[in-house]
Amino acid sequence: MRRSRANPTPTVKRFLTKAAAIKEVIGLERLVWEVAQDRDAESFRKLVPADAIMIFQSGIMTQPLYLKTMKKRTISRYKLGKIRGSMPNDSTVILLYEASRVGKEGKRKFPEGRVIESTIWVKRNNRWVAVLNQETPLSR
Repeated sequence: MRRSRANPTPTVKRFLTKAAAIKEVIGLERLVWEVAQDRDAESFRKLVPADAIMIFQSGIMTQPLYLKTMKKRTISRYKLGKIRGSMPNDSTVILLYEASRVGKEGKRKFPEGRVIESTIWVKRNNRWVAVLNQETPLSR
């Protein structure tokens, strides 16, 4: 960490602020999984705005479509690996982690195996929302 002789605290404060923001967003990412598993549309809507895009193995889905089909989706169980985050600017956090989940949409089972999840969170109206999520299958 680089410090200025004239004013050493802004860099330290900024670093701590970034670390705190990343930690907060990681908690929100975990919450998205919980509310998706619980099929809690209202909470999901607060975390994932209407203009959000989710890129799943099954295709691209918008938040309104996800909410419309939420009751057809069952997440029986899931496991999240260590979540890493970076903050390229004061209003964006990018998360990366491995995940596995078991469940189905309608009568179709989710594809088996682990995926890499990446989520971009942005700060809007003083709160964090997930605007893009993509899952990439890991080769077996």
